[in-house]
Amino acid sequence: MKRLTIALLVVFALQACTKDLKLITQKDTKWELTEWPGKTLPTAAKATLNITGGNKIGGKSFCNTYGGSAVINGNAIQFSRIFGTKMYCEAVGDAENKYYADLEKVTGGKISGNKLYLYKDETLLLVFAKTE
Repeated sequence: MKRLTIALLVVFALQACTKDLKLITQKDTKWELTEWPGKTLPTAAKATLNITGGNKIGGKSFCNTYGGSAVINGNAIQFSRIFGTKMYCEAVGDAENKYYADLEKVTGGKISGNKLYLYKDETLLLVFAKTE
């Protein structure tokens, strides 16, 4: 039991040491959704997240393109005013709606290696891989 407690403390300490989101406030970055915990990631289409100017987002939401705003402060991040085109895409429409909903829930994030992890409080919502 003592070892388990120590192991958990080490894991939490390592998570606290990961990079904050300064990278995405200093230069434009492009990401592709690679993991979606608790949800099925469509295989026929991709979702992307582009962050420009440190405060604008956009990308592909499986079918449509979207945009919006971002506020980033350390590891805190919040997306707002998300809008998208309205093409009908039967195969990925449900996934697209869930993707937008998850983006709106984001309260924090971290960068580790070439991955961007987005959270709602302590719950992992979305994992992106850097594309450029």
